[in-house]
Amino acid sequence: MRVIVFGASGVQGATQVRALVRAGHHPVAISRDPKPLTIDGQTIETKSADFTDHAAITTALKDGEIIFLNLPSTSFQPSPPIIAAALAIAKAAVATPSIKLCVFNTSMPVPDVSVQVKAQDDRREMLRLIRSTGLPTISIQPVVFLDNLLEGWARPGLVERETIVYCHQTTLDVSWICHHDIAQLMMAAMTRPQLAGLNFPVGGPEAVRLPQLTEILSRAWGRKLKYESQSVDDFCEKISSAMGQRSGLDVETVVSQMRKAYTYYRESDEFNVDMSGVLKELPVKLTKIEEWASTHPFPTQDSRAA
Repeated sequence: MRVIVFGASGVQGATQVRALVRAGHHPVAISRDPKPLTIDGQTIETKSADFTDHAAITTALKDGEIIFLNLPSTSFQPSPPIIAAALAIAKAAVATPSIKLCVFNTSMPVPDVSVQVKAQDDRREMLRLIRSTGLPTISIQPVVFLDNLLEGWARPGLVERETIVYCHQTTLDVSWICHHDIAQLMMAAMTRPQLAGLNFPVGGPEAVRLPQLTEILSRAWGRKLKYESQSVDDFCEKISSAMGQRSGLDVETVVSQMRKAYTYYRESDEFNVDMSGVLKELPVKLTKIEEWASTHPFPTQDSRAA
């Protein structure tokens, strides 16, 4: 299938492009400023499209069959342009006869009823707008990514102190999932257009608490790791410091939203996902935590997440 991957330069979109190639599909990698891309000796078709350029979006969709939609987070960026982009892509897709289905990776949980977490509410609105155009759409809604441990604010704790630092209660059961499994679930969804209209909260094959996660990764990486249940205040302080280095952001608003979100996340039972029903509809083999770690080396000062 010819699959148009929006957000292909991000870590999640890039993983989807690789998975599509290895499954024998023809991905078209869409990003604002695409670079030449080769995977397993195969040159990948790339196209440039800014979310505000409707003509470029239309051109990018030409002859496509499936859309894999990955959109930037509105946690750290103004939401109106990103919400508008979701609608613009959907409208262009409806006007493109070859497009059969959109698979939207929300990149976060999106409960049916608002819990006043703005980033989730934004994703819910994007989904509503996409479907309002008549574009058949399946949403894949992951809980939390294993890959997050190797990047962002979690990375320094591992690199500098061999400590898994995450803003989760030690009693919180979490179905950690990896980017590769999201790609597999999206590929399963794209061959099942009859599932259009459904939303799939998804997680990994095992729900573990922070101490258990640390034990598994210690074993896989061959080192005695520690863990730290990061407080919301400490998390927000680090976010505030990081945001202060970026121009054009309303740091106070961002930190306020993140405080509300992570206060909710620390105790939410939505991170423990029963995948049995999902796997009946989207039959894939999910990756266990130890298996994931075996293909992702322990991070060092000089390395970056694969």
